[in-house]
Amino acid sequence: TELTMAMRVDMALVVMMACMPCAYGFATGGRFGVSGFAGGCIARVAPRSAVVRAIRDSRHAVRSLQQAVCVSDYDILKDLRVNSVSSDVESAVVKNTGRQLVVLLTHFGDLSSWEYVQQLRFALPALKEKGVEVVAVGIGGKEAAKKFAKLNAFPEELLYYDENGQCCAAMGCSPGFGRSSPLQAQTNGVSPYLRLLPMLVGLGSPGTLQKVIYGYFGDRSWEPLWIKAQLAQTATGSFPYVEPEMFDKVGTGYLRPFELATVRLQNMIGILNNWFDLIPTNADLVVQQGATLVLENGSTLYKFEDKGILVYGGEKGVRSIEDVLSKALS
Repeated sequence: TELTMAMRVDMALVVMMACMPCAYGFATGGRFGVSGFAGGCIARVAPRSAVVRAIRDSRHAVRSLQQAVCVSDYDILKDLRVNSVSSDVESAVVKNTGRQLVVLLTHFGDLSSWEYVQQLRFALPALKEKGVEVVAVGIGGKEAAKKFAKLNAFPEELLYYDENGQCCAAMGCSPGFGRSSPLQAQTNGVSPYLRLLPMLVGLGSPGTLQKVIYGYFGDRSWEPLWIKAQLAQTATGSFPYVEPEMFDKVGTGYLRPFELATVRLQNMIGILNNWFDLIPTNADLVVQQGATLVLENGSTLYKFEDKGILVYGGEKGVRSIEDVLSKALS
């Protein structure tokens, strides 16, 4: 009967939440979950706020709990607050009215964050015209965020800072190579900075090496206008700050060899020159990954959790932002 089913759901959820510390080991096998729940019974299970708190306790329990009790991305993020870089006013990350493009960036000294906002900046006029609210949240403090905004010419009023990476933790985003959870301090003695090195070649960061190589070879099926705009903005006439027309020698109308790699080299120089001004106080967070959400009145239209360095926005990395923008603008 409906009552019996509701009682079984109640009991199963209580056991699941009570056993949360044990769920991690089981979840890593990829099979943790609860099946057979009637969606209509969720209102009987537990207060939604209690479910959300339970979800934040463990990255590996997020998906299983979401599947079991239908907790939305909006519900997970709605009570979190981040600070505006322009005003320092505390603001909600998400809202349940209108369309939002919510980008949970990695830290302010990460290649993925730089490349992401450079594409966002180019698309801002189209997003504004369609009434899409852009919320870009980076990991780190206020001064790091202001430096990041200045170096990337990104509007401070659209940028927010999250000192402890609470948003990424709540969403259950990948904690990065050598970390077991976004919420727990790293227990081994390996420097977080040393953990970045294997990530750059794909260890604990699947797809990164391919995305790096992609930047050198070009792509005849894609013409990223934002790269031309970025090169034009930074051009000084000396390498690597070259005019975009330099690449016209090998053709036009597509991503030319070394074109994207040149932008990435510029970004790397900018990051290294300002490294200690950009990184979060909690060094463990330099390997924390982020996520992308497109929300309509609180409902998720698009979602992707970063897999690793340069694997952001979608499986195709840098090319995925076209898909993100298409969904946001549709």
